[in-house]
Amino acid sequence: MPQGPSTPPAGQAEIAAFVQDCWRRETARPLPVIVLLGRPGSGKTYALDHFAREAAGGITARIDFAPLPVQRPYELAVHLAFLLSRKHPGVRPPRFPRLMLGLLALSLGDLPLDNREAARKRLKSALSQARGSAAVDALEAAGGFIDELGLSPVPHLELAAGLLVRGFTHLPVATALNRALVGYGQGSTQAGIDALIDLNRRHRTGIAADAALVDRGLCEVFLDDLATSFGGRRRLYNCLALLDDIDRPHITAFLELLAQLRAEKARSGLYDPLLIVATAATTRAVPGPSDGSPDDPHISTPDTLSYDAWRTRPDAAPPHWWCPVRLRDLDEVEVTLEATRYEKERAGRTGRPEPWVLPATTPLIHRLTYGHPWSVRTLHEVLAGLREGGPAESDLRGLLSVRPPGQGVPLAHVVRDRLLTGLTADQQEAALLIATARTPKSAVNAGLLNDQPEHARDTLMRELRERLWLSRRVPEDAHTRGGRGPSGYLLPRAGARGAGAVDTTFDTQPVLHPWLRLLLLDRLKDPTSGSLERWRQLHEVLASWHARHQQPLDALYHRLARGELSSVVDHFGLGLADGDLIPWLRELYHVTAAPMYPAWLSDEPPQRRATELARELAPDAYADERLGRPLAELCAALWLAGDPRNRLPLGHPELNHKISAKLRQLAMVAEADADTLLDEAERYTD
Repeated sequence: MPQGPSTPPAGQAEIAAFVQDCWRRETARPLPVIVLLGRPGSGKTYALDHFAREAAGGITARIDFAPLPVQRPYELAVHLAFLLSRKHPGVRPPRFPRLMLGLLALSLGDLPLDNREAARKRLKSALSQARGSAAVDALEAAGGFIDELGLSPVPHLELAAGLLVRGFTHLPVATALNRALVGYGQGSTQAGIDALIDLNRRHRTGIAADAALVDRGLCEVFLDDLATSFGGRRRLYNCLALLDDIDRPHITAFLELLAQLRAEKARSGLYDPLLIVATAATTRAVPGPSDGSPDDPHISTPDTLSYDAWRTRPDAAPPHWWCPVRLRDLDEVEVTLEATRYEKERAGRTGRPEPWVLPATTPLIHRLTYGHPWSVRTLHEVLAGLREGGPAESDLRGLLSVRPPGQGVPLAHVVRDRLLTGLTADQQEAALLIATARTPKSAVNAGLLNDQPEHARDTLMRELRERLWLSRRVPEDAHTRGGRGPSGYLLPRAGARGAGAVDTTFDTQPVLHPWLRLLLLDRLKDPTSGSLERWRQLHEVLASWHARHQQPLDALYHRLARGELSSVVDHFGLGLADGDLIPWLRELYHVTAAPMYPAWLSDEPPQRRATELARELAPDAYADERLGRPLAELCAALWLAGDPRNRLPLGHPELNHKISAKLRQLAMVAEADADTLLDEAERYTD
């Protein structure tokens, strides 16, 4: 029996509950093919680890397909049967006599196909020999070796054929064989023999259509054997197959065939007891129109999962027997819990008391990674090693430049390489250009990829989408920039400001995952991959494109990225005369979310650096102490606040005080809506 519950990985409680619901065997019922979709490092393998612990002692099979060779569907069925039939204390495993008869028939290369009677005799002789003691001994030895090493190799056909013996040693040979043959002959053992001979013939023709029929026939008896094994006994749980890395086409073809067979059998009310939980790093692993976009209706989200909500019906089409689920990132509370758990684990390993430093770093870790699970864990490991678990502000500000133990490159390089797994070198280079734009769509439309290799230009956007690297737009108001109050400034409003202009603060186009974008921009700033001149040239292309398409806010966004702070100050200085400054604030956050090149940073505290940036990049405005200077310093401070590493110390960011003070100064000179600015200043007050 299963050994009991374990704690699911952070962010996966809803998925664990759904799998548990499907796994429990209340009665024979349809079961989905659950596919956990996630980017590299999203916790797919951790999820399977959890389910393996939950099901320990039950009828389970786990296969990691990454290191395995290409297999035909019937070989994958044999592989699963081999693992599911292993012995467990107190549990009678399923038997696969029909599958093994078919497999044995395939292995007979000397079957005389031109003489039906001779073929029958040869096949009957081979079936009798399969019950010999040598087959039993070989199978038991192989099974013990596999269990010792924890391996899941592809079983050799001759060893797999020995599975026929297990569970039938107490029966006469004729009884064991006859029961299995009935499944092939639809009630007649003689017809069963003929069906096996026909299976052998198709296997040897080398014709694709015949090979497909062989695969279909053996996969069907695999499911039939499973159903028969569960038919006569009361069981609390179904079988559980945990399949890692199913992205390769031959594995998807196998699962599609199983779904097809299930859909056909369901028309007669027949259901097998196999629950499949698989993982994939791309939506190409699931059938249908799923493409990985943030709001893809064909991919479930963890908060909507339940057996009752699953779309499958007894008469549903095969693709509806799949249940693709997109793994989510961790929220801020979960990042804190992970920090606490990590410190407890570390204390257990080292014997030292927990310093309780990591939970306090949650605001920084969560805003940097946006809760990407592997990245959260990696940053916790690096932080725990800094100054014996007590990192200083300078350590936090330079976190991505730290070289992790055993790594010869900075942390940013290590994480970026992990996140970009699966993309070719030319696609990774093209992704650098995509990252400079607010949305990937605008980068493509502005022609940033025109000079890239054809392969990268034609495939990058599809790869980013199918590898789940496109996310919903991140709001850019005070709530996400360091303020304390609720968010809401990006709610749509009727009309647009400016004659013929488009208010792009309401743009719902998907964006690159913010963590990946930050890491790509970090590389673009590296002298080996770019320069300030290249940085400015790319943002000039984007600014000009947005200006031509009447999108002044996005044009200003890229002007600011170029360092043209004075243009931004001039624009927002004119808007302070409006009677309603909520749209003004929304636009201000939108523009000041622009990325910043490291040349404009220094080792000085961000609060002081905001003043220096205002003086250096907007000197004319800075000379106006009444309006220009506080507005320039506010824009510079918000620009700096776009990177959470500039919002230190944690819990009491100095930039918050700067932003609040400048908003209050502007409220004193606003002509019609000072209250909005004062309310906004309050949101930055501790």
